[in-house]
Amino acid sequence: MHNRPRKIQNTALLFLILAPLTMLYYASYIFNPLHAGNILLYLIQLVADTIAIINITTLWITILLDIIQTDHHRSGSTYDVQWLGDTQPTVDVLIPVANEPLEIIAHTLSNVSQLDYPHITYLLDDGTTDEAKKLAKKYHATYIKRPQEKKSFAKSGNLNYGLTYCHGDFVAIFDADHAPEKTFLSELLPFFKNSKVGLVQTPQFYTNTDKFIAAGTSQAQEVFYKYIQPAKNSYNASFCVGTNMIYRRTALDTIGGIALCDHTEDLLTSIRIHENGYQSIFYNKVLAKGRAPETIPAFFRQQNRWSRGGFLLFFTHNPLFLKSLTIDQRLQYFFSNIHYFTTFSILVYLLIPIIYLFFGVYPMNLTYGQTWLIHYLPYFLMVYFMPFFLLGKLQIATISTSLASFSPYLKAFLAVILKNKYQWVATETQKKQKFLMNDIWPHLLIIFLSLASVYVGWYHVQDIPTTLYASIWTLINSYMLFIFIVKGMQKENDTALEKVSDESN
Repeated sequence: MHNRPRKIQNTALLFLILAPLTMLYYASYIFNPLHAGNILLYLIQLVADTIAIINITTLWITILLDIIQTDHHRSGSTYDVQWLGDTQPTVDVLIPVANEPLEIIAHTLSNVSQLDYPHITYLLDDGTTDEAKKLAKKYHATYIKRPQEKKSFAKSGNLNYGLTYCHGDFVAIFDADHAPEKTFLSELLPFFKNSKVGLVQTPQFYTNTDKFIAAGTSQAQEVFYKYIQPAKNSYNASFCVGTNMIYRRTALDTIGGIALCDHTEDLLTSIRIHENGYQSIFYNKVLAKGRAPETIPAFFRQQNRWSRGGFLLFFTHNPLFLKSLTIDQRLQYFFSNIHYFTTFSILVYLLIPIIYLFFGVYPMNLTYGQTWLIHYLPYFLMVYFMPFFLLGKLQIATISTSLASFSPYLKAFLAVILKNKYQWVATETQKKQKFLMNDIWPHLLIIFLSLASVYVGWYHVQDIPTTLYASIWTLINSYMLFIFIVKGMQKENDTALEKVSDESN
């Protein structure tokens, strides 16, 4: 049984104890209007704190609910291996590609060709060239390329076009950069003996964590797959993440195929599967290994795509109002959607100390500055060290990438509100992506304002303790953004040098 760790680690237990205590202690101070300073800033901070506290609370509730569930809460969460021998269901494996490096596609095709269960592989090429066709032939995969006139809805359109060519009982999907283990199909298919199971999902696992941005992304994902997805599984609310999973073909046919949208087709497809009465299973075992984004453009593309989908679902297909879902499912999908609103909390937390150092105004009454610090510090440490509490480890890369994500989240929010058209680009792509200043100008601006504000704040000191707190806070934040940029640019330069070296050879 791999749906949930049987024993929670001590640091996670510490989080469960400290989270509600530190939040209530901080909230008792921050939500008391008697402690307000500048009214406008106070109201802005209340909004930021409310968003942050709600997100931490939902995470706390999700983990807690998972712990108190018994292993037999979900029917259909165990499997019968003998079922495969009795029926031999047919399987189609779909690999959608769109200009990813050929060596990455080849690695995935190679692993798929070695799966220990009979299957037919389809390479679905949405790229601008036919270079992947030779790889398909080499690894005995059926090559399908969408005609230009039918290229709409990005990945979801590509998958649905591929579905018209295959007719197996089950459909496994792997992104171009996620290579499965040999036993992927034979371990997951037995779950489908339960005819109500429409989807079985496994974790995303990244192998390139020696890179700074990839390491930060990986640890954030580790929290999701170690605690959040298993908890959602307890309430039949685990969802597809776009790769490393198997669909029941009849479940897809019932909902008209993969949900047609330019992003987050995986989440919307999961919702529709649940709306039609099918169950989902999260099998908590790494059975495929992939690559996390290593560069700033790749990281921002990924985060923008995910957050844009979350905002779009929140405003246009809000799960709280889907009557065909259970209460548990509505809440769990809603919890996932609201995560991306943390962009506003991060931005406010970055700007508040800068504003104080420049103008001497603060959301809270400085008369109670030390009292505020006593209430805030435990909350601050709990938020910053959350990965340590949940995973028993903490990397600077995790904090750095989390802070830097405010920019793609905010751009995604504005794009959804303004209804801007989205152009889907794969995270790993051969298409030349210049390191544009519009990727990092918000971060550079905050770093510049941070350094300037510290100088101004100490040039005209109004309150030494508060100026010290604000300076430390500002410098820590600016350092985290600085190393994100430096490490990201370093990776960009390394990639360019590797390309020059390859071409010269």
